[in-house]
Amino acid sequence: MKIDFIRNAPLFADLAEDDLAQIAGVMRQENRAKGAAVYSAGEPCDALLLVQSGFVRLLGENGMALATLGPGSLLGEAEFLRGLDHTMGTTAAADLELWSLRDDALRGLLKQKPQIGIALSRNFGEHLVQMEDYLVARLADTNILGDLPRNVLRGLARSLQPRPVAAGSLLFRSGEQPVGLLLMEEGALEIRPDQPGAETQQVQTGEIFGVLPLLTNKSYTESAYAGRKSLVWVLPTAEFHRMGSHFPVLRRALGRRVRSRLSQGDQTQAVIRLAQTPIFAQMSPENLQAIAQRLVLHHVPAGEPIYRAGEPGDALYLVDAGETEITSENTQGIVEELDRVGVGGSFGEMSLLTGKNRMDDASATRNTNLWVLYKTDLDELVGLYPSIGSTLNQVVASRLLAHEDAVDENHYRRFPLLANLSSHDLKTVVHSLRPTRFRAGEQILRAGSPGEMLYLVERGHVRMQPLAGSNSWVLGEGEIFGEKSVLTTQLQGQSAYAETEVDLLTIGREELEALMMRMPTLSMSLSRLLSQRVDDPGMTAPAYPGEAQPQAAYNQASTLSSQRRRAAAYRPQTEDGGRRAGGIGVWFSGLSLGAKLRLALLLLILIYLFGVAAPSALGRLLSGAEVSDGEATAISSSVTGAVAMRDGEGALVSLQSTEGGGQLMAVAVEGAQPTPTYTPFPTNTPIPTATPTITPTATPLPTATPVPPTPVPVFAQRQAQPEAEPVAQAASAPALPPRAWDGRLSQLGVNVADASVVSGQPYWRLIEAKWESEEEAGGKHHIYIEVVDEGGNRVVGAPLTIFWSGGSESGQTEDKNPPDYAYNYPMYMAGNSYNAKVEGLPSDVMQGMGLGTPELPFHTIHTNVKLIFQRTVAP
Repeated sequence: MKIDFIRNAPLFADLAEDDLAQIAGVMRQENRAKGAAVYSAGEPCDALLLVQSGFVRLLGENGMALATLGPGSLLGEAEFLRGLDHTMGTTAAADLELWSLRDDALRGLLKQKPQIGIALSRNFGEHLVQMEDYLVARLADTNILGDLPRNVLRGLARSLQPRPVAAGSLLFRSGEQPVGLLLMEEGALEIRPDQPGAETQQVQTGEIFGVLPLLTNKSYTESAYAGRKSLVWVLPTAEFHRMGSHFPVLRRALGRRVRSRLSQGDQTQAVIRLAQTPIFAQMSPENLQAIAQRLVLHHVPAGEPIYRAGEPGDALYLVDAGETEITSENTQGIVEELDRVGVGGSFGEMSLLTGKNRMDDASATRNTNLWVLYKTDLDELVGLYPSIGSTLNQVVASRLLAHEDAVDENHYRRFPLLANLSSHDLKTVVHSLRPTRFRAGEQILRAGSPGEMLYLVERGHVRMQPLAGSNSWVLGEGEIFGEKSVLTTQLQGQSAYAETEVDLLTIGREELEALMMRMPTLSMSLSRLLSQRVDDPGMTAPAYPGEAQPQAAYNQASTLSSQRRRAAAYRPQTEDGGRRAGGIGVWFSGLSLGAKLRLALLLLILIYLFGVAAPSALGRLLSGAEVSDGEATAISSSVTGAVAMRDGEGALVSLQSTEGGGQLMAVAVEGAQPTPTYTPFPTNTPIPTATPTITPTATPLPTATPVPPTPVPVFAQRQAQPEAEPVAQAASAPALPPRAWDGRLSQLGVNVADASVVSGQPYWRLIEAKWESEEEAGGKHHIYIEVVDEGGNRVVGAPLTIFWSGGSESGQTEDKNPPDYAYNYPMYMAGNSYNAKVEGLPSDVMQGMGLGTPELPFHTIHTNVKLIFQRTVAP
């Protein structure tokens, strides 16, 4: 009786007797009195109710009756099977007897007998939410999706829809667009390819199929035929792309495991593209067709690596759709973009043909379809078509020869020693150079050791320390050292230390001598540099006073002259603090022209005082002339105080008339005091000169005639004018200009942690932050950083750190051509993943950068972030 009653409900129609009996066994009877609420709108729907007797009134939002249901009706069917809350309320219009099928009871039953759930799904028209556990287990058993996280599988299970396929009908036809991701549940399906004579494949129960057309967005190249009544679970195409954006691991897992030979249409297109590829251009159409038949279609999601440096070169790649980025890490640990390969391009062929490991990294910048020729297939082709092997051997030989001969002339001509060499001679010398690297602080060579090497500074700075140890100087990029010892067989006169991390190019004595014999231009260049060193006094004993300024850890310009670099020497003060290390002659030669003229004038005045005025006055005293006490005092003052020192800053000479005290001449002579300035490479700073305050006029010479008395010039010390007391005024420091900030960064959750500094402390301040969308970024996905000094000039070699949860990457700015930023780092993670700062000083920290957009912040959409840090003094 109960089973017959259940069978009459449309949901349970066509179920087998055993299935109905099992459903009846888990249903429980419930009762409701007239007027009682059965359930209310908004409540969780955790049970399916079947009315056995009585009536139920359905209520709308305002409590109005919408309908009345009687015996045999199902209550809450759609909400229960979809896992939703009740959308309307119900009350008992009469006393009710109900059969209740609880959610947990149905889930347990479907685990034991999933065929019941399949039958219910077929009757309902979509899969039941109670089938989730079964479908998750079903997906986990597949080879393709078995390794995916549980939450991804559950998301897939919720979106699967049952699709029955009648016997003798087609699920899809060749040439049609993909219907979605397909999971075979029951029945019998055959995959029939288009190519004549191709083998038909049977789809097994529990198998995932139709994946590659879905990933590559290509039409089906085969048809799916149902030999008998079948049931297939379908994840629709639109839902697959939505879930692929939400769960990138889904597309990644499918792309790694699914690939196939090219279709007939793709093979025809591949022959055309192969003929346009340099390594295959000389092959016959028959050989190209044979290669096209061996190509494999492979899908790589955006951001996914294709290969890494150091891996075996086991394949070459042709881009069918999308784009690939080729990158390499340079000697400073910075990842540089070498190339971008678009549709129709190829890459990876040299490692395949030479058998060497990969020297670079390749990754997809967007969802990319590749045609891949694997080494195993190529080896088979060479065995079948020997002409393919001979053609490829010729290509490899020519490329290797071109690579060996290739020399970046611009890079090496920045060395003055090599600048005037011909291209042929330059290549010869470069092939003899050996690169080496020293860490900051390491000793490169020791004073007193034999000179066996000539050193060229390729990157960084080297400090040269003479054997005496009194003065030192710094060499920068493009300069050389060790040349004197190499050419003269003398012992090294200086020690060399790495001021920063240094890349050097070295060449031994014997190789250098052999090259000089063959290349007169090289001999002349080396002789000229050696003579410049000998003639340059700053190389042996720089004569600049004052304390040596601390050497910067990086240079702001990589093109300073050698003389300016050599001037960056330690200059300790002498013991008396005022005398020059080189004596009076060196001190006098360092004065400006104006200072020399004023000194000469001072000497003339002193000669006049002691050679003319003083003897005349003494003669008057001896002759009995009357000299008043005041006059004697004036004369004495003129001799001893005519030159008045002004706080050690110079001398003031004043001449006064004896009549009226009028000042005749006052000359201010200022000393040549050094003004130390902090620059990465100190230069000789011109000394400011003062202008005489009063133009001197001719003074009549005194005579010895006693009668009548003549006016005697009186030399009195000029009285200093009283200075006003300085008024302390609190000068408010100017406020820093506002930061240029892209508002879209705030929408992404990006922020700046300001550096903790006090007033007057230098630090790195973030002055500009810009975000670029996928369209603006042009396929790139990088953090770009520029570092400038107070004047807005680029700082080269500034250390940077990009860090994230669980890792970090260090680098430094480079002297790139504008408008390229000085540093870039590729992003591969979405969300608020990356942070950036400048090292060496306290720094603002840019926090929370990553791929994605304000609308889809956790999707790996290619975007850029561009930052500018400036060295600033805190106000």
